Amino acid sequence: MQRLGEKSLIWYKRDLRVRDHAPLAAGRQLGATTALFIFEPAWLKSPECSPQHVAFAQSSLAELTINLAAMGIELLVRKGEAVDVLNQLLLERPFTHLLSHEETGSGWSFERDIAVGVWCKQQSIEWREYTQTGVVRRLRTRHGWAK
Repeated sequence: MQRLGEKSLIWYKRDLRVRDHAPLAAGRQLGATTALFIFEPAWLKSPECSPQHVAFAQSSLAELTINLAAMGIELLVRKGEAVDVLNQLLLERPFTHLLSHEETGSGWSFERDIAVGVWCKQQSIEWREYTQTGVVRRLRTRHGWAK
């Protein structure tokens, strides 16, 4: 249930769909929500990105835009470093919650998520990450991780 003044931003990273999408479901529960996808320079320059990956993302985003619009949710597509984009959006469209899947990617995405976490704390933004896999990020030790 939405409390007065709460607004969420759903940050789409790799999972560009609406069905069975925990951050989207949570955002809809909160009420006022906007969605975001960022073309990040670190991804675009990485060896894991090719022109085919970018074309696939653009095609998927076109479909996602239509599906979200049917739910009354706008999808914003931006290019830049995640913290810079989030900071600009906070000025343009203030939000209280950032909702995303916990990404299990390469080193650049891990460092990015650490920076986003620091930024969220500084801005008093509640960031909820939803797991998709059995991989657990940011463990202090691997001892007992399966528990």
